[in-house]
Amino acid sequence: MCNYLRGECTILEHGKIDSAYQVELMGISIDIELLARHSSSRVRAVLAASDKTPPDVLRLLARDQDTSVKMATALNPTCPLDVLESLSVDSDWSIRLGLATQLDVSEEILRALLAHRNPYLAAQSLHALNAIDLERKVEELHISCRPAANHKLGELLVDAKKLGADQLSRTLDLARSHGLRLGRVLLQAGIVSSATIIEALRLQSLLRRNEIDLIDATNILSQT
Repeated sequence: MCNYLRGECTILEHGKIDSAYQVELMGISIDIELLARHSSSRVRAVLAASDKTPPDVLRLLARDQDTSVKMATALNPTCPLDVLESLSVDSDWSIRLGLATQLDVSEEILRALLAHRNPYLAAQSLHALNAIDLERKVEELHISCRPAANHKLGELLVDAKKLGADQLSRTLDLARSHGLRLGRVLLQAGIVSSATIIEALRLQSLLRRNEIDLIDATNILSQT
């Protein structure tokens, strides 16, 4: 099976696609739309990344259930603009977070990417800049973000009805899988605003120093 998959990926990477949507290399021909529905996400991702893949097939791959396939489609330089615009506001939070770790570059580069023709890349750059700004403000306000067993950020946001319990569970999973703080995940995915996260962190610090009770903190945050 592994050799079979490597063979199909090689055909996709080096083969030629004809007008009948057939990809061929060294006499081997495969229907490209069948590959777009292949059981292996690796094969679909290679197809999504290929600059030879026709627009209609890229539209199909943009609706794939696998995050890596969608990301490969979004970063394909030949991807149609309407598909890129759709991916930039995809309901799958994993897609919005897809470039979070890859966009760990200078602010100058991120600001230049804001004008990129790829709206997915531009949107991710904006989220990354917002995250940098959030971390800077937190540092300026001397707010502690150290993990602790009590008064967790997510629980505080849920108590204030800024976040649903199911949303918290999903974002915690994403935070772990991407190696990011919960606040950055919430901001990057567009779930909670920067102002709300900063206020929640400020109140969290007060709670941990016993300078405010939970009811008052929750009421203040709910009005943010």
